[in-house]
Amino acid sequence: MLGLIAIGAVFIAREPESLLSECLIILICVALLRPGKKLLRSFRLVWPMVGLVFVIAFISFDMRSALLLSVRLFNLLTVSFIFFSTITPNEMGDALKLIGMPYTFAFILTTSIRYVPLIGVKIRHIIDAQVSRGIDLRPRIKNVRNFMALLMPLLIQSFVLSDELAIAMESRGFGRKGRTSRRQYHMGLRDYGLMVLSLGFLVAFAWWERW
Repeated sequence: MLGLIAIGAVFIAREPESLLSECLIILICVALLRPGKKLLRSFRLVWPMVGLVFVIAFISFDMRSALLLSVRLFNLLTVSFIFFSTITPNEMGDALKLIGMPYTFAFILTTSIRYVPLIGVKIRHIIDAQVSRGIDLRPRIKNVRNFMALLMPLLIQSFVLSDELAIAMESRGFGRKGRTSRRQYHMGLRDYGLMVLSLGFLVAFAWWERW
């Protein structure tokens, strides 16, 4: 709920000052989390994307639009980072089941989140192996034809992973009815109060941005 409210606040903001203020608040939250190297690795991917959006928007529109789009994108990506840093895939899956989502869809979502870092590790291993064989996989135009040396092993390993996952699901009775959870979650007064307070701030912010 808090993640959706934060994303809503980013979309509601219309002025550069509001987006920059949100950016400052988000960065303070990130500093309190102390994610360390994980955050730095994420920012190495975020900054080129934000910079590209700024340049394209500046060429196509004007400085104000470029600033709005780039800061909004940075805020959205950073909010997503905070969200996925504070909740585990298991907690997310259990929460989705409790609010009524079918277990199959919750499992697909949590499994995809788990497999993203695993695929990233496999990509790094494939690149290291191919570079040791003399295959240049650096992001250059002349190396485009060499990318098949990365894509084909990655495709094969993805099929192997999916086959292993299917076998594990069958051996554990994935389709069995009456499934229970190892942990039970309950909403308390503090949780409801925090949600109501956050919604109040969102409504007040929307009214402020409108007028």
